[in-house]
Amino acid sequence: MRMYSKGIKMMIGVIFIVCVVGGTLAFQSTFAKSANNQSPTNPPHYPENEIGQTYGSAEETTSVEMLPDLIYVGSVNGIAGYLLKKDYLSELVHDAPLYDVNGKTIIGSFHIGAKNMSYPKNKYGQTYGSATDAASPDTEPELIRAIGVDGTTGYVLKKDLDGERPKSPEEAIAIQNSRSPGGRDIPLYDVDGETVIGMFHVGGGK
Repeated sequence: MRMYSKGIKMMIGVIFIVCVVGGTLAFQSTFAKSANNQSPTNPPHYPENEIGQTYGSAEETTSVEMLPDLIYVGSVNGIAGYLLKKDYLSELVHDAPLYDVNGKTIIGSFHIGAKNMSYPKNKYGQTYGSATDAASPDTEPELIRAIGVDGTTGYVLKKDLDGERPKSPEEAIAIQNSRSPGGRDIPLYDVDGETVIGMFHVGGGK
């Protein structure tokens, strides 16, 4: 009976150890997966092509830094076309090669310029970019890239840059006469259009 009793105790002990070790490993695995899935900034998760380039739409991100390597701009004969990030962000008017999703085969070209500029949007839905890409003042982005008085690069609101719009010739003259000869300062924002990071000086009217 004693030997039998000892055997049972040993078996129970082994089962207990296996359960504890197994439970610990399962917990560690679950915790690791949970930790890996957490992201403080929640950046867009772009897929990668066979050579490791990310690709997708510019509308999925709120900042230039998080844009994919290949940016979708349209299709050619049913084949999705992508621009290289450097071409998409270029401020020079030119024809850039349009690649397939693998970033190797050129399937056409895309004209980078004012009339084709599709400005990205920040998290509040405001368009942002350079005013030089706009075909006219009416097509400028809501946040216009500018360099502040201290050299900081940021964005100014188009409505702040434009100032008060006159409704009549008489009102235009009154606004012109009321302007300071030395110009005025307006806030310089981060790309979110809310965080003030400096000041931008608007010269006085002539």
